[in-house]
Amino acid sequence: MNKLTNLIKSIVTAAVVLALANCASQQSSVVETVPAPEIAAEEQTIIITGSRIKRSDSEAAQIVENFIERLDRHGKGVVLSDNQDILSIYREKTQLTYKERQDFYRVIDVDPRASHQIFKRYRVNPTINTINKPTSTFSMDVDNGSFKLAKTMLSIGQLPNADGIRIEEFVNAMDYQYQPSEDLFAVSAEAMPSPFRNGYHILHLGLQTKALSDSERNPSNLVIVADISGSMNSDNKLTLLKDSMTTLVSQLNRDDKIALVTYNDDAQLVLSPTRASNKRKIFRAINKLKAGGSTNAEKGLLKGYQLANEMFAPGFNNRVILTSDGMANVGSTSPEAILNKISEYKNKGIFLTTLGVGVGIYNDHLLEQLANKGNGNYLYVANQSDIQDAFVDQLNSQLQTVAKDAKIQVKFDPAQVSSYRLLGYENRHLNEQDFTDPNKDGGEIGAGHKVTALYEIKINDESSANTPVNQTLGQLSIAYKKPQGQKVHYITKPLPGSIISSSVGSASADSRLSFGVAAFAEKLRQSYWARLYSYYDVERLIANLPPSYRRSNQVKKLKELIQVASRLDHRDDPFEARYPKSTIDFDRVPLLD
Repeated sequence: MNKLTNLIKSIVTAAVVLALANCASQQSSVVETVPAPEIAAEEQTIIITGSRIKRSDSEAAQIVENFIERLDRHGKGVVLSDNQDILSIYREKTQLTYKERQDFYRVIDVDPRASHQIFKRYRVNPTINTINKPTSTFSMDVDNGSFKLAKTMLSIGQLPNADGIRIEEFVNAMDYQYQPSEDLFAVSAEAMPSPFRNGYHILHLGLQTKALSDSERNPSNLVIVADISGSMNSDNKLTLLKDSMTTLVSQLNRDDKIALVTYNDDAQLVLSPTRASNKRKIFRAINKLKAGGSTNAEKGLLKGYQLANEMFAPGFNNRVILTSDGMANVGSTSPEAILNKISEYKNKGIFLTTLGVGVGIYNDHLLEQLANKGNGNYLYVANQSDIQDAFVDQLNSQLQTVAKDAKIQVKFDPAQVSSYRLLGYENRHLNEQDFTDPNKDGGEIGAGHKVTALYEIKINDESSANTPVNQTLGQLSIAYKKPQGQKVHYITKPLPGSIISSSVGSASADSRLSFGVAAFAEKLRQSYWARLYSYYDVERLIANLPPSYRRSNQVKKLKELIQVASRLDHRDDPFEARYPKSTIDFDRVPLLD
């Protein structure tokens, strides 16, 4: 095994060097999984997975090593001659039985590292004692890129990387039946007993902005910044990009204007500002696009923003739409460096949409952070259904911002709630004082957007027969600015005890669906508390939704994804060796070294 180990180390080292040379972050590194994301301080490293085995055999070396070591532990040693290379280990495998060879390929095929993707690792939110910190603050998020990418990975029979799972983007990918309101934000709230964490309730918070018809939408000045670098030739990316742009243009109103900038080694103006009524000219420019060269996202975005600034008109939807796989490798390649150069345009009121395409060779981190900090939203498309969802069904939400720098603050009453945990929003965390700070960035919310947040809460005197219906669990506050304004506006709503449902079955379908998809995300992410239940438990929770929900396409697809993940997920429990499930204390998480 020493020769094998040395060989594998050299191959993996070479593969890592090659990957880093082509990655979007110059500070990225390959790292091990943090043993306890519940407790660990936030990791500032970027997670880079290996190239798909079909594209680069050497990138699978670590997976091969792990499998062979597993066989070795069971007495199935693998003997190598001096000149045997890594390819023959898994191409020939003459020492293995047929079943072992099939198991071998299965492990390689579904390993989350089997696509070359870049993520940022965030720690999982811990459970907080309310007496010590009663206030939870975070910026709003309506992105769904994490869910869409995970859905695509599962649809091709591959587990998504745990570091790419953002729970809030799974939750917000679902469509909930919230009650509309004439106010800017309609607010809903409900709590139900947690199906999986004894003694806790799930607090569901739902916000919805007022929807607009196409005729009510403000005129739009849009600049599409299209990545046409060489990496766009893979995974049908360029075709998806063209289909997305064509669909968008077909939905615009006659007086909307659109311009097209492309970038590879440099940035080029392909289409000067053109009225959407001139669709033939626009479609001709889109159809001529061809991929090749390196990826200078910085130049492309700067040129796009400069053009958007020239087109800027008060009261219009002024927006840059970046379409890319995120694999910038020329110029500034980190989101922070790029954002510094576009900050003046962002502050003027030019919003950003990042649109990700592709599976292999994909930089989730760059696209998500550009949208997060660049006054925008992050979308991902893998097929025509995703394009329909983004640029037809939700076009008004994507184009017309109704609130910017939107933040949520929940202040729990320690007399009623002893502890809580926010599910997701780790990369949207804010300090308590940031809520009222007009200079602290929040989320951008479009017309008709729905924002959902979930907490696990432990209500005091759980065993008491008197539910605190006359008491408030706390209060929910919203802070936001108008799209072209700088004044901060506030909305505050109490969270009365009357929102508590006595059982899961008596809770609304929206609360059950939102928690079901959150629990699914926690399983994929291998959260500490996800050890308490199985994929089957999540599927059963979804199966008990009302018939009208079960028949919806989103729930049918969610059920399919849960079943696929259950078949593929053979990962070891990262906590079991030191902290067996049998010793779990529902109120305490072990403090790790």
